[in-house]
Amino acid sequence: MSSIYPKLFETAFVDGTTFQQDHYEYRLYCQEIGQLQVKTGRIVANDPLVMFETEPFALSFPKGVFPVQLAIAKVSANADASQVGDEQQPDERVAFAQIVFANKPVTSWKMAVWENSDVAQLAANEFFGYGVDSGTGSFMDASACQLLEQEIEQNDMYLESLIKDMDKTYKHTRSWLVKDLGDGNNIAMFSTGWGDGSYASYIGLDEEGQIVRLVTDFYLFDWMESDEGKAD
Repeated sequence: MSSIYPKLFETAFVDGTTFQQDHYEYRLYCQEIGQLQVKTGRIVANDPLVMFETEPFALSFPKGVFPVQLAIAKVSANADASQVGDEQQPDERVAFAQIVFANKPVTSWKMAVWENSDVAQLAANEFFGYGVDSGTGSFMDASACQLLEQEIEQNDMYLESLIKDMDKTYKHTRSWLVKDLGDGNNIAMFSTGWGDGSYASYIGLDEEGQIVRLVTDFYLFDWMESDEGKAD
């Protein structure tokens, strides 16, 4: 596993940040979608419409109410895209999602993993991530995850209602939703980059080693295969 992470983890949330890749330009802007309620400090990141994973990350996070932000990329073809037959219509994709626990600079990053994840066994360019099969990711507290599981079991139409609520923010080709689940719990849901796959999350620490960010990378930027954009 590489111990070097891209500067884009931070700069992606600055409006106007751009990068070039595979005949396309990605121009990023930051969209705050709401506040996440963190009751227990144990955070679950998963596909909430499929629920492959319900285990929270191993580390405990600050408790409270924190903003959730998306780094959304406006994707457009460069002039040379048509020459290689790779031109597509401009659209928007969620490149990163993050919880901001404190407005402090990040001085180091580490992968967010689960209790039995053995990071030492990862080879270069490997990671632990959560599986997505509905083109949707999320952040929620562990207590919210339990409520969501119960609601899905008891109400056959609940997932359909979540999808309809997400569609209210749809723009080609992304959407999001912050949904109250009751008892001081909610969930933040969002489209995942190009869609289905496996996506890793990363914890940003300040100079004192305190958690200030949790970022999920939807891998629009192929930083693992490139030296571009990497930072110590």
